[in-house]
Amino acid sequence: MKNTYKYYIKSFGALWLDEEEEYEELISELKEKLKLEKNSNGYNNLGLAQLEMGYREESLINLNQAIKLNPSNSIAYYNRAELNKKLKKNVEAEIDYSKAIELEPSKATYWRCRAYLRKERTGDLINALTDFKQAEKIEPEFQPTKDEIVKLKKELGFEL
Repeated sequence: MKNTYKYYIKSFGALWLDEEEEYEELISELKEKLKLEKNSNGYNNLGLAQLEMGYREESLINLNQAIKLNPSNSIAYYNRAELNKKLKKNVEAEIDYSKAIELEPSKATYWRCRAYLRKERTGDLINALTDFKQAEKIEPEFQPTKDEIVKLKKELGFEL
């Protein structure tokens, strides 16, 4: 990994590395940097890389640390919600998605992810529809959101 600096100064919601070795190298380099200086973005990205590699317990520890260091890091809440969803901790996932939305309500992805959680995991279809509608307001041209709204309205028996 030639430049871990960008993974240290900015939080990411997705890492687009190609090979497992790249993730392992990033994990190793971030651990070294974080020994020298605690940094919310670094912990977020370390947790995200670990999540991508399937190291769920380590990922949770580092995402918690990212949030502890910067309680306003919406991406860390989003990533922890994604981890909790994978762990089937739906209540915790919904709380984290909600916190990410509270911190950055203009992110349609946060609204959509909470909507999918509510629709698929908790059966809260009314609030899922509300979330999808909010995502549509933010990104009106995103067709998958429009499709979900139509499906939910049909499922709920609403007029189209």
